Amino acid sequence: MIGRAAGRGGLIAAVALVAALIVGLGGLVILNSQLVSAVPASTLTLRVPSARFSTDDPSLGLRRVAPQLDSMGPTTAGVAVNSTIVMTFSLPMDRPSVETSFRITPAAEGRLAWSDDFTLRFEPFRLAYSTSYQVEVRGRSVRGVPLSGSRSWNFTTVFGPIDAIPPGATSIKVPILTYHYIRVNPNAGDRMGFALSVTPAAFAAEMDWLVGNGYHAITTEDLYAYLTGARGLPSRPVILTFDDGYADFYTTALPVLRNHDFRAVAYVVSGFIGQPGYMTAAQVREADRSGIEIASHTVSHANLVGMSASAVRAQLADSKRMLEQLVGHPLVSFCYPGGRFNSGVASEVAAAGYHDATTTRFGFWHSLADRYAWTRLRVSGGERLDEFAVAVLGAT
Repeated sequence: MIGRAAGRGGLIAAVALVAALIVGLGGLVILNSQLVSAVPASTLTLRVPSARFSTDDPSLGLRRVAPQLDSMGPTTAGVAVNSTIVMTFSLPMDRPSVETSFRITPAAEGRLAWSDDFTLRFEPFRLAYSTSYQVEVRGRSVRGVPLSGSRSWNFTTVFGPIDAIPPGATSIKVPILTYHYIRVNPNAGDRMGFALSVTPAAFAAEMDWLVGNGYHAITTEDLYAYLTGARGLPSRPVILTFDDGYADFYTTALPVLRNHDFRAVAYVVSGFIGQPGYMTAAQVREADRSGIEIASHTVSHANLVGMSASAVRAQLADSKRMLEQLVGHPLVSFCYPGGRFNSGVASEVAAAGYHDATTTRFGFWHSLADRYAWTRLRVSGGERLDEFAVAVLGAT
């Protein structure tokens, strides 16, 4: 009995020693508990079950493995200015550490979004044409191990549209298209709403047609610069304008414009920002950073013709000031609510510091002399694509 006890005591001591060694190794080796009671101390073996080496077990050696970039992109020339930058890591990453380390040079505004713990996307609002960018990312894995290996790469964006129309002309034919809602009209009985609503499918088809027929979207600021002789214009220029600052401009129209590399003009009613059905302040800022010209449409969409001179000045100045504070740069274009204006109102628009204004009057010839009464072409709800094409071609 005493001998058996001593034998068992020796076995227990041997197991304790091995266990101590395992603890000292930081958990890198796993003892199979099924072997402890059945195998003599002299033949005791250690097993390392491979199934235990998973990212679900923080006690294992994988915590010491350094993460690497499995893939990154784009890495080529001729990259579109709205391309998404994607990074894929070999291990789950500590998100805040990666986000704070992300750099793109020259600086570009955009948003970071994780698909999962392995994949990070940077969605730029708009990159510059003909520019070489360097992207760098660091950070650490969820186990706290710093990123190793290649951590930076380069790409170059595509060339911008070439100025095919040199400045110098005193007038030019450019279609300025008027949109309001980009939506399916929610009320079948609302005839006015239907007339102002271009469906998302129709809008996308119209943008496809413009691209397919060689049109280049510019802004009213570009048109003004051309007429003053400051710069030329690309071939077949067209201006896309969106009145009132509705939320569906951001949610529906802007993604389509980005996909087509189109700029546009958004006439925003400053007092409506953040109200139900209208863009928020953050959405207006993002639209501005995406290449959209933010322009004034007064504070409250007021009929300026029926107001006193002081009230008109307040509508013009307050809207301009609020929008400029929001986007962080001067705002120079205006649109008359409902298209209603007269010579007195136009004079006040000029005095307020705007350099152009659009109406709802039909037309497509524009000059510097009539820049406070530029005409437009309305795109109506239910308009067929062939009707749209005829209207645009006729104004080109």
